[in-house]
Amino acid sequence: MIPRPASPDTRDRLIQAGIRLFGEFGFEATTTRGLAEAAGANIGSIAYHFGNKRGLYLAASRYIAEQLRRRLSLDAAAAPAPVEDRDAVLATLRALARRMVRTFTEDEECRRWLLLVMREQVHPGEAFEILQAEAFGPVQRRLGGLIARLTGRAVDDRRVILETHTLIGQIVFFLIGREPLLRRLEVAAFDEAILTDIETVIDAHLRLYAAQDGDLAPRDPI
Repeated sequence: MIPRPASPDTRDRLIQAGIRLFGEFGFEATTTRGLAEAAGANIGSIAYHFGNKRGLYLAASRYIAEQLRRRLSLDAAAAPAPVEDRDAVLATLRALARRMVRTFTEDEECRRWLLLVMREQVHPGEAFEILQAEAFGPVQRRLGGLIARLTGRAVDDRRVILETHTLIGQIVFFLIGREPLLRRLEVAAFDEAILTDIETVIDAHLRLYAAQDGDLAPRDPI
């Protein structure tokens, strides 16, 4: 008997189940039956919507990339301000950094994506290429372009790339290292006062780019 087509809602439930199970158990250990059960769907709906388990895994990765772009307003982001308007460039960089801070500290769905994304970081595969092309790369290019304008360097200058990577790491670690920080602060969750302080710390780092008058000055060794 030909399976009855599943609804779009079933597709969404399968993607959410995939994000959770692939993140917890990895691709190989996750079964199509387990995915269908977690989504409350029949097993044939995986083939109908995604072709096979691999197709669902890639769709889950693409969903994460699309949602990250949307949350960070990367698809609709305006072009960077002219290089001579350093105040406007800095304001754009600060606004994007604040969106990143709020996304990685307040958005509960981001926490559910973390395990799958970390697995792909450790063992990059086809799903990592999707995440890199559709999420990580746009973030790197957007931030890197702004830092390059502030520092007077080329966007593909190695120091700009490293500064961009460091800035992303600082912000994302509020998600990855959430629990150790909450323990150190002796709180159960980030409140508005803590989030404001986080933004202030990141903002102080961003202002260093504008204060360097077009150069990335060498930093003292640790």
